[in-house]
Amino acid sequence: MRARLAVFAALAPSLAAGPALGAGFFLKEQSAKYEGAAFAGAAARADDPSTLFFNPAGMADLPGIQVQIDGTFIGPQATLTSGTATHNALLGGSPITGTTGQDAAFNAVVPDFYITAALGNSGWHAGFSVTSPFGLTTKYGSTSIVRYYALTSTLRTEDYAASLAYQVMPQLSLGGSVIVEDAQASLSSAVDFGGIGALHGLAPFGFLPGSADGTSTLAGNSVALGYQLGVLWQPDPATHIGLSYRSAFFHTFRGNVTFQNVPALLAPAFPGGPTSLDLAEPDMIGLGGSHRIGRWTLLAELDWTHWGRFHTLFAAYPGGTTTLSEHWHDTWTASLGAEYRVDSQWTLRGGLAFDQTPVSSTYVTPRIPDGDRYWLAVGATWKPLPRLALSAAYVHILVDSNPVNLSDAGPGSENFLRGNLSASYSSSINIAALSATYAF
Repeated sequence: MRARLAVFAALAPSLAAGPALGAGFFLKEQSAKYEGAAFAGAAARADDPSTLFFNPAGMADLPGIQVQIDGTFIGPQATLTSGTATHNALLGGSPITGTTGQDAAFNAVVPDFYITAALGNSGWHAGFSVTSPFGLTTKYGSTSIVRYYALTSTLRTEDYAASLAYQVMPQLSLGGSVIVEDAQASLSSAVDFGGIGALHGLAPFGFLPGSADGTSTLAGNSVALGYQLGVLWQPDPATHIGLSYRSAFFHTFRGNVTFQNVPALLAPAFPGGPTSLDLAEPDMIGLGGSHRIGRWTLLAELDWTHWGRFHTLFAAYPGGTTTLSEHWHDTWTASLGAEYRVDSQWTLRGGLAFDQTPVSSTYVTPRIPDGDRYWLAVGATWKPLPRLALSAAYVHILVDSNPVNLSDAGPGSENFLRGNLSASYSSSINIAALSATYAF
């Protein structure tokens, strides 16, 4: 039993990274045009092919065949400004030495592709898209003070969506998508093999807390199915109201767990091997509106994300299984924006948004040092040719400070052998996006 407990203590830091598959790392950045207004009115706009991601019913407003390519640069900053840590009381409660000052976040480029086609005069429209709605890369050095909670976390997703929309009447359109999501994840943490050895009475052989660090790494892949439904209503020619529902995705990641730098005396208890990890990504509801007044278009959006669905994390690993409790809550995102049509070639836009974090201050981890977010966005569209539109956007996101305060309550605790940790972060995000849309 003690050996199994030691394996769980080494593996748990990697398993506990599950929440990183969502939260503040949901990538809404799937459209340069919509991004320039902080995604205000995204469920209702229906004015370029990226409507497929936000409300598939919107493509019923797009004539002919249209193709769009987007590219978004995301530059997050999450600097570990300060921190203190101590070993578990069973190991004497001595300080855990380590470094701070590192920016744990990494830059990323997110590409997207959309194509829509009106199917004659039947009222039917078809579309296909490739997007990346979830993503994460954070990394700490092997000497970081948070190393027992996190070293490296990476997540990549690709969604392949086939969509149909039907214009029931001139004022009402319905749409839906079938989505295949391919996901890959890799999560690692330092393991205090010195502390594990001391816990098992090996102190006479040189096993002391912090004296023999190794690493545990969990890597796996998963494919899951989901869907999206949308409604677009035009009560008058100047007004659009859109409602969209995106389903949850239920993943089972299958891969392997490996251990590195395991002391010879402990090696038989840490063979590594196949593992699986079950988790659910949240379902979402988006309600948007747009209203045109002369050259101005006013935009508004209210989105709800069902993060409360992510309440437990079930994992099977060599030698046993475990269920970890999570403490995430549902969130709201609200945004307001406006566009101004300068002339037939140029449109300017801007927007503000509030994006609530699903992680309460009690349960923040180094893998996701997230807080409430405040968006400031500007953008423009230029039409150098009647069939070609080029859009650009810039967004600066202010992130509330949300300190990490985690405790190691001993055997049975999800943080056992990771120690007690207090850490503070300074975070912000800069985003730049470009897109090109061509109508055939």
